[in-house]
Amino acid sequence: MSEQMIDPVVTDITADVSAHPEFSNHEKVFEVAHEASGLRARIFIHSLIEGRALGGCRRWTYDDDAAWNADGLRLSRGMTRKSAVAGLPLGGAKAAICHSDPSPMMMRAFGRGIAMIEEQYGMTYITAEDVGITEALLKEVKKETQNVRGITPEQGDVELSGGDPGPFTAYGVFVGLQAAVKHKMGRDDLSGISVAVQGLGDVGYYLCEFLHEAGATLYVADLDQERLNRVANAFGAKPVDPADVISMKVDVFAPCAMGGVLSEDIRAPIVAGSANNQQKDEIGNGESKMLRARGILYAPDYVINAGGLISVYYEGETKDKVMDMIGMQVQTALEKIFTIADKEDADTASVADALAKEMLLEKKLQPVAEQEKAAA
Repeated sequence: MSEQMIDPVVTDITADVSAHPEFSNHEKVFEVAHEASGLRARIFIHSLIEGRALGGCRRWTYDDDAAWNADGLRLSRGMTRKSAVAGLPLGGAKAAICHSDPSPMMMRAFGRGIAMIEEQYGMTYITAEDVGITEALLKEVKKETQNVRGITPEQGDVELSGGDPGPFTAYGVFVGLQAAVKHKMGRDDLSGISVAVQGLGDVGYYLCEFLHEAGATLYVADLDQERLNRVANAFGAKPVDPADVISMKVDVFAPCAMGGVLSEDIRAPIVAGSANNQQKDEIGNGESKMLRARGILYAPDYVINAGGLISVYYEGETKDKVMDMIGMQVQTALEKIFTIADKEDADTASVADALAKEMLLEKKLQPVAEQEKAAA
């Protein structure tokens, strides 16, 4: 496929990683290394549906192997749950490149590694954009494999979904936040509702735009002063200290930065944001249970932030159609989770996990049932 042969080394490191406390029945973990470009990447495949798994690739400089594995294992597990609750016929995966500034050759080597995994192991890993990975870098990956999503399609008379998933993720969070406000506060609109948004990257920015148009009062925090000024000027948001945003007395706390942020410091009655892995204890759902005990409604992260995944899966469909699908899916799933949680006096993350497990089992059994029906 490419004009220059790229020859990374793909190693199955599942056995080595299986002792990690975040390992939870992952199918495979691969390391992809390429000496000439300096590539060191890991691909964490948590589950497979019809041999396929989808999850973005991020770049990050990890302090050690344990941190690298923890991030990938947690994120890939979340992608399985996200895909299941979103009703998509895909398993969950995630990739992480340990580097601060990937080069074009490095990304091509990564793409070749994805192709080699499919050729040698029969597993299709579909990659996409995540933290630190741009569309330009994804185009380099696509020179070596077609298993890439998130590249903007050519536009005709109608705007299509594809490319940056940020606006789609943000729209799903916006709709989910509306559902949480209605459930907790009995409000059908967001006019005057106060929202503290932590993190003003791609998703945080678009979420603020949706909230501003809906009449919400915005308090925003980010370590990047340029991002902060941009949102403050565009949407009349009030900047606050990043150290204070989590404990503000507002109607909604919206974490849209990195994970592990849920804590006893939260004072808002609703938590609804886009960040992945918001809990530190995802396996036991410790933070979700704590929030429930304090009367705080938590919109589980992988349910409310599924819009980006849905847009990636339906890449090439009209943008309006995909936005409608995202809104319907996120709203329906959260309303169901909130209702069950109240009925069973359970925390929302545990309810979401049970729902995801049930739906994942149905997806795994569906091909078997179809084969049996065809043979009858």
